[in-house]
Amino acid sequence: MNPEYRKDVRILYGDANTGMRHLYKQALSGAGFTQQREFDSLNGFTDLLAVARPDIILMDVTLPGGDACATIRALRHGLVGSNPFLPVIFTTWEAEQALVRRIADSGADDVLVKPLNTRTLIERIEVIANARKPFVVTADYIGPDRRKAVDRGSSIIPLITVPNPLRAKLHGEEIDAQAAQQAFAAAQAQVQSLRLRQSAFRIAFVAQQVVPAYRQGKVDDGVRALLGDLIESTQDIGRRVLDTELAHVAKLCDPLLSTARQIASSHATAAQPENSKQLDLLQTLAEAVLAFFNPDKQASALAQEVASAVERFRTRQAARAANAAGLSSRG
Repeated sequence: MNPEYRKDVRILYGDANTGMRHLYKQALSGAGFTQQREFDSLNGFTDLLAVARPDIILMDVTLPGGDACATIRALRHGLVGSNPFLPVIFTTWEAEQALVRRIADSGADDVLVKPLNTRTLIERIEVIANARKPFVVTADYIGPDRRKAVDRGSSIIPLITVPNPLRAKLHGEEIDAQAAQQAFAAAQAQVQSLRLRQSAFRIAFVAQQVVPAYRQGKVDDGVRALLGDLIESTQDIGRRVLDTELAHVAKLCDPLLSTARQIASSHATAAQPENSKQLDLLQTLAEAVLAFFNPDKQASALAQEVASAVERFRTRQAARAANAAGLSSRG
């Protein structure tokens, strides 16, 4: 890779500490990355993206003005900026497990622990350029595939190769604007389709647990959190189909969202007839949304997939509870 080509790469880096930004500037400039733009908070981050048009973002996880992890998660979900595939490297002074998990869950490409040295920083940028991980889309995550090859096994989760102009620039390749736009649109369409299916499955998965819990009067914080997930997934679908050829799915999502909110706000159980009807409607609409986004599958097959997912979820919950109880007794 010819260092001469680094001058064509646009880097956006953010840190609240003036000294750290100066170090980034020196390190990047010394390595040949001359197109730089810095920022010291998340205030106005969306506008900055539009102006800077970066090929890669380097940012401290504790930037003031917002939640950095939530901001990158919003970027991956298309809520911030115009390019959800932008490479992102987080930096941090603390590599605590909980924080590293939050960074990974945001959809960032990498995390570097401070203090940084120039060699490590440049190597990570080049790794992302040359061997960027494909994206995956699940019910609660969009971003680079975090699994090791050995852990993928026979997983049926599709891998999405996303546009990476950073690589083309570092290799001195001429970028065909039309081809690049087509690749970007194709990746977006694939993410959109997978996300809609995942959200629809999440809705049915949650309804399968929430409805029985309310019917039996066994509503706890966990059940309420699940109902919140259903509401969030329904909103996600509504946002994604807005102004598309799938806009008519709002005829299912609107009443589903309204019903879920009514149940959540009333803390209803099935003791009263009207509440039982709400639960019936929630279940019916959830199944209808799932069927809409899976026209190639029979209702019975979909029901079995949801039931199997619920069973796996409950098994994991039971195992975690047993493990927690064991740790508590040993403590």
